[in-house]
Amino acid sequence: MECGQCGKQNPPDARFCIQCGAPMAAGAGGHDGPPEDRAAYGGFWVRVGAYLVDGVIIGVPQIVAQAVISPETMAVRGPDDPVPPAEVAWFLVNMLVAWLYWAGMHSSRYQATLGKMVFGLRVVDFNGERISFLRATGRHFATILSGMILMIGYIMVAFTRRRQALHDLIAQTLVVRKEWVR
Repeated sequence: MECGQCGKQNPPDARFCIQCGAPMAAGAGGHDGPPEDRAAYGGFWVRVGAYLVDGVIIGVPQIVAQAVISPETMAVRGPDDPVPPAEVAWFLVNMLVAWLYWAGMHSSRYQATLGKMVFGLRVVDFNGERISFLRATGRHFATILSGMILMIGYIMVAFTRRRQALHDLIAQTLVVRKEWVR
């Protein structure tokens, strides 16, 4: 099936174009897909709220565990003090936990982290389907780029037609309200 906006060939059951994300013809794959109305997508502030909920859910247990297991890594260091190996180890553990949480939850049957579930959001591909763990991993690490450029990658949500952040564009994903998921 050819996209009416960009001309890219798509699978016959595609709900959204794999190139530009435009909804395909109504009824494709037995579903009309999200409307052109931006209300079908998760907006900037609702996504900020979901991220804050996730930050508490994942951050508090990490801080408590680190404080209990190796409190010396929580001490304030001077700029010339060497970084203790235990602090590096905790940084790596925290990165691993965050990756497994975000990529695992986005690729799970829930298609959302706990924070996104609270706000009724789901992460889907351009066909409206659940994303793979590999795609969720790419999306997770692309969030680093979204933040590195003065958070502009995140702010893009407020201005893009389908409310996509830079990491959504890179991973070819959409954050939609759950009523638009099959």
